[in-house]
Amino acid sequence: MTGRIIAEVTDSRATLTISQPARRNALTVAMWEDLAEHVRALSRNDAMRCIVVRGATTEAFSAGADISEFHAERATREQVVRFHEEYVGGCLGAIADCPVPVIAAIQGACFGVGLEIAVACDLRIAAQDASFGAPVGRMGFPLALGETEGLFRLVGPSVSAELLIEGRLFDARTAYEKGLVSRVVEAEGFEGAIAEAVDNICASGILAARSHKRQIRRLMRDATPVTRAERMEVYGFAENEEYRRGVEAFLAKAARRVR
Repeated sequence: MTGRIIAEVTDSRATLTISQPARRNALTVAMWEDLAEHVRALSRNDAMRCIVVRGATTEAFSAGADISEFHAERATREQVVRFHEEYVGGCLGAIADCPVPVIAAIQGACFGVGLEIAVACDLRIAAQDASFGAPVGRMGFPLALGETEGLFRLVGPSVSAELLIEGRLFDARTAYEKGLVSRVVEAEGFEGAIAEAVDNICASGILAARSHKRQIRRLMRDATPVTRAERMEVYGFAENEEYRRGVEAFLAKAARRVR
């Protein structure tokens, strides 16, 4: 059975599952295109609060790109450019630029482009048995520069060098210590931890959560000082109803506590 992306949407929450169990959830070109399209469609949903990306099995988030497509999709320079710039880069950009907060729920192997997908997400929650790496150099090629950029901005030069130049593999605890994942949880508590994270995100106002994502992404991508115009743009929250309702609800709750 060929791989696919399974989309499940419930109210303001969505789960996108990378499913090709026979190949440890490796992604085909068609899966890259589908994942990107699902993310773009959810980006257009103003009511969407949170997206979870995960693998279909506990054995792997994703072991990488489906190497069986190499001769058909990545044999020539032209094909390589298209693969990385259009398929991989387009999908990673869709995740990073998605206004909705995205969680990577990581179990098992998270290698190569699987790691890149996780890096593009906003939060990375790993089960204790998860493992991470991008030893593509052992196959004779480097990571594409546009894909290295996301990893570098997240963990810096030293950790990037360990993963790419040395080809080192990290267990979940090491990945946490290196800043690659947000937190590590016991395998038996994994689903509960993902549900809790989604609930926490959904407890915030939609506009507030999306603004926080934009701010973090801006600061990750650009080391230049924030401009006055950028600061003024954020203050637009004062003119929306979500702000007023949130403040009134907080004040009402505080008033009940002191009675």
